[in-house]
Amino acid sequence: MKSRLINVRLDGEHLRKARALRERGIVLSDLMRDAIDSTFEVVMGAEQPGNVQRMITEIFERYPDPEDLPPRDYDVHDREAAREAIRRKMSRRPQ
Repeated sequence: MKSRLINVRLDGEHLRKARALRERGIVLSDLMRDAIDSTFEVVMGAEQPGNVQRMITEIFERYPDPEDLPPRDYDVHDREAAREAIRRKMSRRPQ
């Protein structure tokens, strides 16, 4: 593997932390490689079509419907029914 040197600018606080890690035996280049790999997996993995369902599930788990929300008058999984419900909602005039 051919390596390339990349310079990273650090403010005083990050420099202090980097020095403390290095004093405890952490190899900073390994730390950077791990950070790049894990961030790459998160960013690139989110772009994969198979992960859309997982993301939607996570959104609904994080932000569930309120318990007092009345049931919908259409099947949210029926594209045509949802489209019609949106049209009805959008065509109402504000009062």
